[in-house]
Amino acid sequence: MFEVKDVAAGSAANNHGIKKGDKIASINGQQLIDYIDYVYFSAQERLKIKLFRDDQLLTFRIKKDDDEDLGLDFIQPLMGAKRVCANKCIFCFVDQLPRGMRTSLYLKDEDWRYSLIMGNYVTMSSIDKSELKRIIKRRVSPLYISVHTVDEALRRRMLGNGNAVKIRPLLKKLKRSGISFHAQAVVCPGVNDEEKLEETISFLAGLHPACKSLAVVPVGLTEYRGKLEEIKAVTKQQAAKTVNMVERWQQECLNRTGTRFVFAADEYYIKAGLPLPGYESYEAFEQIENGVGMMTKFLHEAGQSRLEAKGHLSVATGVDAFGFFKEIADGALGRIDVYSVCNKTFGSSVTVSGLLAGRDYLEALRGKQLGGKLLISADSLKDGKVFLDDMSLDELESGLGVKIIPVTDGYHFAQVINED
Repeated sequence: MFEVKDVAAGSAANNHGIKKGDKIASINGQQLIDYIDYVYFSAQERLKIKLFRDDQLLTFRIKKDDDEDLGLDFIQPLMGAKRVCANKCIFCFVDQLPRGMRTSLYLKDEDWRYSLIMGNYVTMSSIDKSELKRIIKRRVSPLYISVHTVDEALRRRMLGNGNAVKIRPLLKKLKRSGISFHAQAVVCPGVNDEEKLEETISFLAGLHPACKSLAVVPVGLTEYRGKLEEIKAVTKQQAAKTVNMVERWQQECLNRTGTRFVFAADEYYIKAGLPLPGYESYEAFEQIENGVGMMTKFLHEAGQSRLEAKGHLSVATGVDAFGFFKEIADGALGRIDVYSVCNKTFGSSVTVSGLLAGRDYLEALRGKQLGGKLLISADSLKDGKVFLDDMSLDELESGLGVKIIPVTDGYHFAQVINED
């Protein structure tokens, strides 16, 4: 049973007399396993809720709008303990972390429930029949699935899991059952690229519309791989070849299904020295959390306003985005200094802003004339407060002696630039 911590004012639960301290026994005759069950059953229009109040079993009948939030918050975390990953992926970023980072970063997540709620990618490599049946029965959509390759033997080798659930039958079953999903392929040069990537794109495109989109992402390599399998970084030539493959498939999918379906991460275009695709090319930006279309979207949003800095200010960003921000600054009025921050925490091969630690900003910017405020990417922070190395935003502000503003998107960036 789950004990009610709070009842939202004006909610359906509040209006029908459910109170703080009540313990939910069942909804429509079903006991709740976790948050997925709560959302699934409470989304219905007519609810029969049994609960205990002071050891007395009470029944409440509630009629509400379909999908209207019931309005309950619980004392117990409805998800319970996180389900951790049993794989030993050859490219696992967690295994490449240095010491001294934020503690939560070392947890390997493999929980399909967080995939549904937060968009986390999971391999589904250890899903058992009962959990798969529950996913289908609860109509869980969309999931976010790390496919990487549809060559079963190669996938098991990449996951370091000889018992991994076969991906092709799993994805076909999800499609037959009406479950939709987004997919990603983290591409390791010489492993699952070229012909293997072609095979993966072809198979997943054949599962559309159940497979809603596919992100092709280059492997991230730090300087802390230790005894892990050697993986080479993506070269300029390989990046260009991957972009060409993706764009060829985009045209084919667009002609066939009306969507481009497969998208290459921004890193591929930057590494290849190719111009980023236009804003419309990313359609609904459904893979933006994978670094797909992030820079194009930002530039589009920032470009909606005439930029004029009222005083001296600075922008600090990762190596990949430096050129784009320099172009923005050069085209704006007023003084905007742009600084490229090298990633000393993970190594110089990691070039995205979202993986910069507080110490990286501090080392790169200490002693610089930063003006009245410094703009950085909000992606570098957890909850807008703490960097990957546990340095707080306040600590970095104190160390640099400047007001730091984490910007969330291009609109916010332009707003901060234009403020008095």
